[in-house]
Amino acid sequence: MPTPPAEQDESKLLLDNLVELTSQREQEMLESSLLSTLVELMHVDRVELFACRRVNGSPYLCRRLEALAASGKPEVRETPADGWLPPSPFLRELFSHAHHDNTALLRIPSGLCLPLHCMGNITSLVVIHCGPDADVNRDMLLAMARIHENFLRLLFEADRDMLTALHNRRKFDLRFYNLIASLQHEAESAATHMLALLDIDHFKQVNDRFGHMVGDEVLLLMAQLMQASFREEDGLFRYGGEEFALLLECGDAEPAEVALERFRASVRRHVFPQAGCITISIGYTRITPGLLPDQLLEQADRALYYAKSHGRDQVCGFEKLVAGGKLESPLIADQIDYF
Repeated sequence: MPTPPAEQDESKLLLDNLVELTSQREQEMLESSLLSTLVELMHVDRVELFACRRVNGSPYLCRRLEALAASGKPEVRETPADGWLPPSPFLRELFSHAHHDNTALLRIPSGLCLPLHCMGNITSLVVIHCGPDADVNRDMLLAMARIHENFLRLLFEADRDMLTALHNRRKFDLRFYNLIASLQHEAESAATHMLALLDIDHFKQVNDRFGHMVGDEVLLLMAQLMQASFREEDGLFRYGGEEFALLLECGDAEPAEVALERFRASVRRHVFPQAGCITISIGYTRITPGLLPDQLLEQADRALYYAKSHGRDQVCGFEKLVAGGKLESPLIADQIDYF
């Protein structure tokens, strides 16, 4: 018996969305594709995505994306940042059980809430706005979530450093180049972007004295201190070996300098098991439109080298060092649009 036209259309829509979903290679695009797919397949007007994180064991949520039904493809857009907030009372039970339940689907006042997992943790919540009598294909909804999670795990393994769980050098290169490209084409950016390179002082001595297992523990704890000290939206990367990179966005340079100095001091105060006192050196530079990625990396690296060769355990800004006559100003070529 031939398949009814309505079922053919629904099957084609499902297959087309699966093709789009599985073609994504970045987490942001993967999330956008999932929301768009759910709006179409669930026949709803709105789907939201909330990022999840835990601070001292307690869950916090931040609204990030929403997809709205439109005449063509659904419109997916970033939502205004509300900051990180504790979950509503009706979501607390979900967090207490969903870590061990990949079939959790909670009815909430605004519709349905579906947790998404990666590496054993809830990384986001999808909220599907629908009425209490909505005809929900639970099996399809859970299957789409599992497909998303499978691809998210692949992206995690490709983009993350397996020891520290920070973004790796590949992800840094991609995000750094994309940031510079976007600044090249903006008439004027209200935000200041800073690139910082961080290096653990005398790390080789830690490995030589205590062994590589203790060295790995220091790297892991350093990453955790970074995550506790900087915002979720700040770019935190393991750049290589004992070196880390940060991409910070702020109103002007001073808050970034204060944040870096505060982090340096917190590392110095922290007592690392077996290794004891560990210090870091940081070099940073302002990301200026017109400069190439290699030029900006060189500026941050020169500031880092100055910090390490002048006593370590300090934060040095490239522009301040140049203004103070401690470093020579680089020759700036004519601005060229490479992007």
